[in-house]
Amino acid sequence: MRKLFFTLTMLIFSQFCFGQMVQDQAVVPVSVTLNSILRLTVTSGGNIVFVFNTIAQYTTGIAATPRTTTTFQVSSSRTYKVTMATESATFIGLETGSILFTNDNVGYTTTAAGGGAVLDGALHGLGVTQEITPVLGAPAGGSHIYTVAWQVGQGVAPMKATTLAVQSLATDIYVNNIFLTLTPM
Repeated sequence: MRKLFFTLTMLIFSQFCFGQMVQDQAVVPVSVTLNSILRLTVTSGGNIVFVFNTIAQYTTGIAATPRTTTTFQVSSSRTYKVTMATESATFIGLETGSILFTNDNVGYTTTAAGGGAVLDGALHGLGVTQEITPVLGAPAGGSHIYTVAWQVGQGVAPMKATTLAVQSLATDIYVNNIFLTLTPM
């Protein structure tokens, strides 16, 4: 009887050991990858040409027109700034190699549309490097559209104070590349 009692007791205890609920865990890794999106696309006015054909143009310059306006679009996932820099400190004559045509003969105004940063819209003389979005940058997300309206030879501050007629520059085709650079802040 003892053996039977001992066997039944062992059987009951073994049922309690095996019948209890067991907990289990699984690990599920979750990751988030944020890639920086910075895109600057010139949508119009990628090649600006000013042609001086009259004495009036030499004495008063050529004002900005839709044909002398560069429009570009910025898409960014972060706040950003756009800087503009010239390839050379002066415009270079293609025929003579002369470098007497200084950058400050060219002026520009900038405007923003489509949610871009608010710009001052004032006339600026073209220097070697300048920031064309505010120091605080522009908001992230969406697409922002900017325009740069170019003008040349007007002899008004902050451009060069003398007109092209007074400067008596050699006849040539003067060129300089302008780089627009988009950087995150």
